[in-house]
Amino acid sequence: MAAPFLCQFRGYGLHMSWIVPILILLAAFVGIGVWRGRQFGDLARRGMPVTGRVVRKFRAENVDISGSRSRRLAFTYTGPDGREYRRAASVTIGKWAEYEEGSAIALICLPDDPGVSAPAWLVDLAREALAKKGRL
Repeated sequence: MAAPFLCQFRGYGLHMSWIVPILILLAAFVGIGVWRGRQFGDLARRGMPVTGRVVRKFRAENVDISGSRSRRLAFTYTGPDGREYRRAASVTIGKWAEYEEGSAIALICLPDDPGVSAPAWLVDLAREALAKKGRL
């Protein structure tokens, strides 16, 4: 590892070696955010509407900053390739209350990569943001 080696020569010892894993985690977090943001951009520009079915409402085990568990909807849909896909999305408490298991849900998926999808209302928000920036 380069960081502990550099820290030892500057008199820090191993006291600064914790920074390397933190930087790696931060880079991974930013990378995932950029990747998903690009997917939403593609969905906003090229996505096609499909109708899915909510198969499960659940609370995720991960706890957010406020200390509560996020609300998620799991849904299935048939892509333009005829295959069935199952995905899940985090939703607000209002959307959580709006859907029941077995109800229809409007989705947007990519025609050339139907496994990439999101609820239509989230893609609409991405479209609005892209339109404001002139990138739609």
